[in-house]
Amino acid sequence: MALQGNGRHRADVEINVLESFELRSRRSIREAEKARLSRAERRAAKKAAKQDAAFFAANQTTQPVAQNVIRAQRKIRWFARRQVRNAVTMAISSGLFATFSLPAYAFNPDVVAMARFTTTSSQELADGADTQNLTVAAMNTVKFVRGTYQDAKASEIEREATLTNYRTYTGPTAADYLANPKYSGLDPATILAVAAKYVGTPYVFGGSTPAGFDCSGYIAFVFSQFGIALPHSVHAQNRMGMLVKPEDALPGDLVVFNDLSHDGIYAGNGNFYHAPRRGDTVKLAPIFTPNVHFVRIVSN
Repeated sequence: MALQGNGRHRADVEINVLESFELRSRRSIREAEKARLSRAERRAAKKAAKQDAAFFAANQTTQPVAQNVIRAQRKIRWFARRQVRNAVTMAISSGLFATFSLPAYAFNPDVVAMARFTTTSSQELADGADTQNLTVAAMNTVKFVRGTYQDAKASEIEREATLTNYRTYTGPTAADYLANPKYSGLDPATILAVAAKYVGTPYVFGGSTPAGFDCSGYIAFVFSQFGIALPHSVHAQNRMGMLVKPEDALPGDLVVFNDLSHDGIYAGNGNFYHAPRRGDTVKLAPIFTPNVHFVRIVSN
């Protein structure tokens, strides 16, 4: 021994060759002895297990069975019971038998005679005097043919309905009012009252009746009730009266666009009654452009 070891360094040990050989021999002897003991223990454990097995096998046949042991009965599910299986089998068999025998029963002459049918021909049944007018046989003769169709927008359907109503209008016209005017005096309040009666009338290009108006047709119809004949044209109506300044305009005057594309009846406060465009109706609305002038219609 050279030095004693401390907490950080291992002690320096000097061992000669003979001491090293002796240590290895002792270790190998101990390992061999341990291996022999473990093999003996395993053999002893196997032998004891065989003896135990032989003992229990010999005692199992001679040991009486306890009389008070109650064995649990096996639970059988409802669909596996004999009664359920028998009922299902009988139902399926009856259904198959009825299905196979139905055609023969339907065309049995005896059954037909009992039902007071003298024939099984569908055409003869349909032509019979006792047969109702509507029969299944008659319905089978109807042939349905696939046709063609086109998509239609709601606005188009509404326009068609408006045109139909316009063509079938039978009420008074502007010519009727010119022949027999409803009002004698041409005053602003009465003009506006008559113009307001037709708010909501649909726009119809070229329309001149309460079933449908365009801008100039609406004005001509209103003034016809005062006995004044105005042409159905913005250009011609623009020439029928006298031009007035915007600050001098009164309710009942005509509001005419400078490009002669549209006109209406002035209602005061920057508003006018007019029939705007297709898809719209007669309404009271603000004058939406400054490019207008005013024309006053004067009765003779």
